Amino acid sequence: MPNFVNIRLWKPGLKKSEQYKSLQRTCLMREFECGQKQASRFEKQISLIMTELKKHLSSIDYINIKKFFYNSACRVHSTVMSNHQKKLEKLNRGPIGQNYEEMKLKLIHNISSYTLSKVEERLLCRGWDFCVENKITNFLDFETDLELNAMKLQPHCHESIFRSICRQIHNASQQLIRTSKHKKISNLSKEELAALKSLKSNNNIIICKADKGNSIVILDKETYMKKAEEILKGKQFEPLNNDKFHREQEEKLNKYIFSLFKQGVIDNKLRYQLQSTCSSLSVFYGLPKAHKTGYPIRPIISTIGSYQYELSKYLAKAIRNARPQAKSYIKDSFEFVKRIKEITLEKEKTYIMCSFDVESLYTNVPVEEAIEVTLNYIYKPTKLVDVPFDKEQMKTLLDLSIRDSTFRFQNKIYKQIDGVAMGNPLAPIIADLWMQKIEEKLNRFSTNKPMIWLRYVDDIFCIFTIPKAKINEFHIRINKWHRNLHFTVEFEDENSIPFLDVRVTHTEDKLITSMYRKPTHTGLYLLWDSNQSRRYKLGLIKTLVIRIYRLCSTREIINNELDLLRKTLTNNGYPPHIIKR
Repeated sequence: MPNFVNIRLWKPGLKKSEQYKSLQRTCLMREFECGQKQASRFEKQISLIMTELKKHLSSIDYINIKKFFYNSACRVHSTVMSNHQKKLEKLNRGPIGQNYEEMKLKLIHNISSYTLSKVEERLLCRGWDFCVENKITNFLDFETDLELNAMKLQPHCHESIFRSICRQIHNASQQLIRTSKHKKISNLSKEELAALKSLKSNNNIIICKADKGNSIVILDKETYMKKAEEILKGKQFEPLNNDKFHREQEEKLNKYIFSLFKQGVIDNKLRYQLQSTCSSLSVFYGLPKAHKTGYPIRPIISTIGSYQYELSKYLAKAIRNARPQAKSYIKDSFEFVKRIKEITLEKEKTYIMCSFDVESLYTNVPVEEAIEVTLNYIYKPTKLVDVPFDKEQMKTLLDLSIRDSTFRFQNKIYKQIDGVAMGNPLAPIIADLWMQKIEEKLNRFSTNKPMIWLRYVDDIFCIFTIPKAKINEFHIRINKWHRNLHFTVEFEDENSIPFLDVRVTHTEDKLITSMYRKPTHTGLYLLWDSNQSRRYKLGLIKTLVIRIYRLCSTREIINNELDLLRKTLTNNGYPPHIIKR
């Protein structure tokens, strides 16, 4: 629709109503009729003027003027048609504003034998997070899901408030059901909907999100299976013949939770929260690393719905709140920049920045050792964690949560013998505490130690005041800290190095920070025409702006980043008046 019929409403949700669309069509037809009348009036006026000119001019002058008018009209017509053609091309190549031809090279990695059509490419360029408008087809399932989710609110509010919420949810659901019967999907064309169904029904390919960034990777199913099975042949995994072991583990967990309840250690509410009923097996899948040669996959084991999931969530939250913080610990990029700002450099010294990375940390964490480290941190000298369990009980619960996890992959069942599953809520905190214990060995260094050592899980930022050769010796030495650990190192390039999503540059006396975008960055965010609440899209803009102000250290860098953000948001279909706000 042209911009002049995009009427601003007090309630944005009304834009999807049939009444609003009818109003747009009426306005468009009125404008068309006015244009037709105006064109007819101009034609009559031109005809009268030409008749008068013919009376008062010579034949040669009249022909020259007529030719001049004709050429002028052709130029105007050519300009108008060119503008209309550009608009039509924009509409046909994907979301408004999205430069589909440029973006598809970064957004889509097709390493399968299947050739995507133009429509399929355009569809996938909308990104993994794009939500298609959908119609409610199974009303019974819809209402059941609403009721189940509403029940989760009951423990957190008064009975009268809960009943009021339920009434409002019921009224809203009935309204949604009524409108859904006549709803048309407006944010995908018919061709794109057909392409979506076609890709979904293609059993020879696997379409998945890349490990990093918003890009999408398409692989042949056979290739994906081989990559996954190669990982599952590793020493950390063991194949099982059936789900008997899984059922035994679930029963073991429930018996232990019940025994804690009988002893009065936990109340009935916590017992029902932690015990498992009708659990499913964890699911193994792989995310292709699009930034690496050969597209190796990162193994993920999703434990949602498994027997240990609720227990793992409960313990992870308790340990996270009570964990002792090491001096090297950084929570996120914002804290990293805050710590960097506190560092003062001396002009007389030579500084070298580098970063260390631990290869495959999660799968290489020795579970027995990591559990012992965790217990020692939170129970020495006194219990720090806010849970009703003593040390032995906590050890048993951690064992049940992490050790011998079962999962399935393509109708085959496996057991994880060692390492923590990326996908288990406890994995990040357990791995981080184990790394915290390992890096205590840094205190034994009397020389050749870094001036700054900051760690985010398995990524470490360092500043040295020693020659590069000595840093390489340091690298060799830390690789001997543990048989399961292997550090890789990256040195600064032209006084600059990326860490997390920050680029750090050092001058003679200070450190400057700016935004860093990895090679896997696609520039794709939540598209404006995605079927999500408007407040999420406005919140995205606010979040990105705040991120720029908090991560960039100079006004010049901030202004450059804001200009780039405006272009990026425009490319994601965001209207100019929304961006300016």
